[in-house]
Amino acid sequence: MATSKLTVTVPDDLLRAAREAADGNLSAYVARAIRDQLVRDAMTMYAEDSARLGDDLDDLYSAAEDDLCDS
Repeated sequence: MATSKLTVTVPDDLLRAAREAADGNLSAYVARAIRDQLVRDAMTMYAEDSARLGDDLDDLYSAAEDDLCDS
């Protein structure tokens, strides 16, 4: 899997807490947090689409989850 460097700005207390929780690998911790948020976003979109369309979107959701969690 290819990787890229990223520069972000976060409050000092948040960075301190993340470093403590990261067990020495802040990059992996942040990548996991981003992946988890993407899954939550996909689940929200699924729920909104399901409510709006009334269709069974399980196959679409499963495909999106597979794409986002494939690592």
